[in-house]
Amino acid sequence: MKTEIENLVDRFESKTLSRRELVASLLGLAGAVVASPIVRAQQVQPSAIGLSLNHVSLSVADVNRSAEFYNRVLGLEVISRPANGGINMGLGSESFLGLYQLQNPGSMHHLCIGVNNYDADALAARLVDHGITASVNRDPANRTSGGDQLYFNDPDGIRLQLAQHGYLG
Repeated sequence: MKTEIENLVDRFESKTLSRRELVASLLGLAGAVVASPIVRAQQVQPSAIGLSLNHVSLSVADVNRSAEFYNRVLGLEVISRPANGGINMGLGSESFLGLYQLQNPGSMHHLCIGVNNYDADALAARLVDHGITASVNRDPANRTSGGDQLYFNDPDGIRLQLAQHGYLG
């Protein structure tokens, strides 16, 4: 765009472009930039700052069999057993692997990004600025802490969750 502006100024200075044409052309360039989807997306502040890959929840055929596998092969230990029948296996000090008997065994159900100052309703409202409709699950059986869970999809349909950074199932 810098080159286009320089060309317009050069044409104006060489008197092949009137002042009125220069101003109209510059306004046209500015309007195109403001209307571009990339610029509009850059003008919206992030809904939250992702700090960690908090957890990945897998759909498995047999929760106990999968927990035994991850314990035996990778040394993961059970850190919680949500009321919905799942098992959460610790991965270091700030993440975990969730194992749940859900549809489509052998697939990832969702991934969760940890953020600071987690507030499901406030984040859902901020996601609207990005054209995203999030859902808030308030069922305490789905989380050992009983807190609200925020879910939404990325452009490819991958299910994302946001949670408080450091939340451990």
